[in-house]
Amino acid sequence: MAGLKQGIRVERLELDPGLCGLASEWDGLLEQSSRPTVFSSFDFVYTSCLHFKEDEEIFFLFFREAASNDLLAIFPMSLCREKIHGLEVRVLAHGITTMGTDVDKPYPIIRHDAEEVCWKRFRDYFRREFRKWDVIDYDELWPESFLHTHLKPLFPFPRYWTKTSPGPDSPIVKLDGDWDDFWMGHRKLRKKSRKLEKKLGENLSYAVTGDPAEVEPCLDDYIATELVSWKAGQLVSAPDRQKFYHDLFPKMAAKNRLFFGVLRDREKVVSVEIAYTFGDRVFFAHGTYDPAYADLSPGTVNSSRLIRFFHGKGFAEGDFLAGFSGYNNPWAYRIEKSVDIVIRRMGWRNWLLAAIHLWKKKPWRKSP
Repeated sequence: MAGLKQGIRVERLELDPGLCGLASEWDGLLEQSSRPTVFSSFDFVYTSCLHFKEDEEIFFLFFREAASNDLLAIFPMSLCREKIHGLEVRVLAHGITTMGTDVDKPYPIIRHDAEEVCWKRFRDYFRREFRKWDVIDYDELWPESFLHTHLKPLFPFPRYWTKTSPGPDSPIVKLDGDWDDFWMGHRKLRKKSRKLEKKLGENLSYAVTGDPAEVEPCLDDYIATELVSWKAGQLVSAPDRQKFYHDLFPKMAAKNRLFFGVLRDREKVVSVEIAYTFGDRVFFAHGTYDPAYADLSPGTVNSSRLIRFFHGKGFAEGDFLAGFSGYNNPWAYRIEKSVDIVIRRMGWRNWLLAAIHLWKKKPWRKSP
């Protein structure tokens, strides 16, 4: 890849139906990327942008090798305007951010051997070709990213001011090991499972399905169960998200990337878990249960059965996502870290904001 930086052509594309013609090339690059994840798949990104876009400007930067036209990277971007101390600040972020969505650890799609050259081209693009920004804000970024490991050389002071901070952690469960070893290593999990099985007896049934024909009824069961839980109207059952998932899930199921784990007491739905797959990784995305069964820990039991389902099916790891499933940490064979990165372009706005910030922190100032 040496010397390629000068030969990378950047094409900016807007959020419109024409983008769908690039879906196959997008996902083909994702399979070869440094950070393959279902949350960067075309269907997830495009559908999320359509449903959750508000006032921000969404666009996509396609990086291609000029000589061969090979696709090297896709950077989904959003540009929004915020008011800080009365000043309008233009903020760049990942195309569909973690705020207000269910996107987990978003990352640009970069060919695995092109991290360095693409992040340098990213730097050059936002230094010379697009300068109408004040802040770049990346949440839940991959710590091994070239951007993170070379942040200060890429964006040096005083032209830029950068800050990193720890992001949320994700418990990662091993799926290519022996199930019996995992099961026997978690006594509390076995105890909870036996308690539920004993209580429900022969009324208990459990099924995992990824059948596209069952997406709508399973999703409806999930929403109905969540609506009687403490999560009512907040997550999947929120009106705007219901529309999003009814749009997204059929697309995912058609590509074998969506599974439901449903636990029942006769015909009554007790617990539903939702998992996504991409490559050799499973993403345990959502779970809900009927609070009438809370004393039986149905969500935990369902999760354990879903983990068992994916064992021995060619998957390496299961990701319980960033910051939401700390109670699953004891099941993890490793904890995946993330970082939050802020880059400020030190134009007059940021210098003025820095001065205001320092003034407000002066020890001699009296609190109002």
